Amino acid sequence: MPRAAGGWRSSSPPWAFKVHEYSLAHSLLSGLLEHLAAHPVEGRILKVHIRQGELLILSEEALREAWRILAEGTPLAGSELEIEKVPVRVRCRACGYQGDARYLTEEGWHQAIPILTCPGCGARVELLEGKDLAIVGLTVEEDTAEAKPL
Repeated sequence: MPRAAGGWRSSSPPWAFKVHEYSLAHSLLSGLLEHLAAHPVEGRILKVHIRQGELLILSEEALREAWRILAEGTPLAGSELEIEKVPVRVRCRACGYQGDARYLTEEGWHQAIPILTCPGCGARVELLEGKDLAIVGLTVEEDTAEAKPL
């Protein structure tokens, strides 16, 4: 097996599977820190509420771990991610269908795959929802903790 600087032996580095989640966590954290610099909140931030579209395939565990590591030493240290999944919604220009996408599933698959054709007529569709990752609110420790929209 290859030997890398630092002495570990593996066919791939231990962080390789987390690179995608790490960069997403970094982008979320950087954007939120910028927002908080311009719009400070009173109290300690306990949770960061995000919406994750189902087309954005990622490991929640890796995203949470990357967040925890990157948040150390910032005003977001100790905060947790609260993740809401957003289903894929589509619109068909051919027949006017607007709604949830159909999903392809097989036994043993970890995740269903959305089919990006119209469930009504089979034409190509336009994506309405389900591909984004966005921060939508914060839970801040105050006398009464509550979720605050951004």
